[in-house]
Amino acid sequence: MAGETILVIDDSAELRSVLETILPYAGYEVFLASSGAEGLRLVQQKQPDLIMIDLELPDTNGLKILEMLNEQGLSIPTIMMTGYGSEGVAARALRLGVRDYLIKPFTTEEVLSSVERALVESRLRREQARLKAALASHARHLKLIATVGRSLTAGPDPGEAWQRIAGSAAYVTHAETALLFLLGKKGTVLHLVGAEGQTQPVPTTVPPTAGDRRLQAVLERGTPVMLNSTDDSPIVLQTGETVRSVLQVPLLHRGHAVGILSVARRHKGTAFTEYDQQLLTILAGYAILILEQQRSGRSPGKP
Repeated sequence: MAGETILVIDDSAELRSVLETILPYAGYEVFLASSGAEGLRLVQQKQPDLIMIDLELPDTNGLKILEMLNEQGLSIPTIMMTGYGSEGVAARALRLGVRDYLIKPFTTEEVLSSVERALVESRLRREQARLKAALASHARHLKLIATVGRSLTAGPDPGEAWQRIAGSAAYVTHAETALLFLLGKKGTVLHLVGAEGQTQPVPTTVPPTAGDRRLQAVLERGTPVMLNSTDDSPIVLQTGETVRSVLQVPLLHRGHAVGILSVARRHKGTAFTEYDQQLLTILAGYAILILEQQRSGRSPGKP
């Protein structure tokens, strides 16, 4: 995984130079220490993902370093580097929690294979934690959307309903701004009926062709549009505001787009995802429900 950090602790300048060349080539960031004391200091400062440590160091040995790390409650995957004839000590190191060991001299292939083996378990733990957090986040979002759906059928007036939808759209997608537009009966104007996160006044009516021309597909084809600016050219919304990323989904009624639900981020950062699009589409469906009730002359939530 690109960006993982490796701390090399070895008193051989030649070996440190070799590893400083090999490891970055494979996508790792490398920190170097020539003694045990320097290595311990860098462990605290850099918190590496992996340690490669020589068995014999000028001021101590690799096993003592491992014992000190264990006493501090630090469980960092470690590769022990030894010379020929040290296999017995390496076996002791394995019992202390070392993931692998390399016997000098070693090849580039041996180094990279050893690093991959040593990092497998920690990668799996990080991925498991990421998936657990993502699952919890998804559950919160879906619970919120279900709550919004129940509240919309409880009878709020349309103005309040539009605002709830815009606010929920911004929350579940971690957007800085959210806009809800409805297309006028003649199709010549977009009415802004809900807004969240606006820092300055925006027009309440705009032409359907306003803003970045790529956004016009939302109304013209009834398809979602996801844009992310990767250069210095911002994206212009229908309201004239400039943003760095935007996701817009259509409000579809009988196969035709009758409005737009939009979320955006003003600054460079993470682009929107397919998951964000799915959440926004659910909220757009709620907006259609409110619109149908309004056009039929019924208050939301009443027969």
